[in-house]
Amino acid sequence: MAGCTRKTGIFGGTLDPVHLGHLRSAEEIIDAFGLHEIWFIPAARPPHKDAPAITGFQHRLSMVRLAVSGNPRFRVLDMESRRPGPSYSIDTLRELNRRYGKSHDFFFIMGADAFLDIEIWKEYRKLVDFCSIIVMSRDDTLYSEAKAVIARAWPEYTSPEPHCFNCGNSGRIFFQKVTRLEISATSIREKVRRGKSIRYLVPENVREYMETNRLYTQELKENNLEDNTEYSKPGPDSARAVEIARAIHDNKGEDIVVLDIRGLSAFADFFIIAHGRSTRHVEGITGKIRRSLRDKKIRCSGVEGESESKWVLMDYDDCIVHIFYEPVRAFYDLEGLWADAPRLDWQEAQGAENPSSARAGG
Repeated sequence: MAGCTRKTGIFGGTLDPVHLGHLRSAEEIIDAFGLHEIWFIPAARPPHKDAPAITGFQHRLSMVRLAVSGNPRFRVLDMESRRPGPSYSIDTLRELNRRYGKSHDFFFIMGADAFLDIEIWKEYRKLVDFCSIIVMSRDDTLYSEAKAVIARAWPEYTSPEPHCFNCGNSGRIFFQKVTRLEISATSIREKVRRGKSIRYLVPENVREYMETNRLYTQELKENNLEDNTEYSKPGPDSARAVEIARAIHDNKGEDIVVLDIRGLSAFADFFIIAHGRSTRHVEGITGKIRRSLRDKKIRCSGVEGESESKWVLMDYDDCIVHIFYEPVRAFYDLEGLWADAPRLDWQEAQGAENPSSARAGG
């Protein structure tokens, strides 16, 4: 990559919707690495997500364009919509290198959770042939796991300085801390669906676009059937379920749902469901949850599934906790099986925060 003149960041992902966490992270990366600009390239057909669950590409593209307008260092490309088939990152990087040759030095930007799953990406070992990789993290909790991924994927690596890895004669992998903003696309979509405010989570022009086009308000409607999801209010009898949901949130569990199954089941009062983005993520979440709850005198009666960490079940007496690897959660669809159960509005409990989803880059 010698002779490249412009240092250019590539920020991909579904961006459904783009939010201030994405933009703030990109701003910090551009300054930390002295990049000339960052190109936002929304994925047209993400290979690991079901098409019906994703907002149309043109809407997502329009929101990104609105979000970056006014920042001369940010640019938006629609190139993935012009290519048939799934939107694989390696194909995008190849195309960028064909187009721009040695005039650009590319830096592919991704979140730490996504990097832990890089071994399931198409031709992942070749990514560093076309770019360097910047892995964004909010803390060091995933760093040792990420180093293990590098050791497996690029065993010839060297580490000339902390948080920097040379992968043979190809690009480098950098780890960079960015400001921790607890904003997620999943929680934004859920707020819109429930009629709650998303001000100051997305740029105002993006919020207005979503409102004008009624994005996410119909997300859970299918075949013209209304979403009849019911919500129950937290109270003293649900305090344990709320505390467990908070612990899952604090330890990076994603898309947390608490099903109130009182009166529907004889063996538990609440199902608490969440997921991680990889089996390593699930394993880490479950271990941290057990420790944090133990410190609060909430003890687990039994655990199943830890060896594979695709579906870990934890028994907290009247609360049964299910932590899934994301595709396994979709396959078993416990929320669908218990469709008659109202959802406990655990976020409304005093001190509860919004659940976190995909980090910057999600």
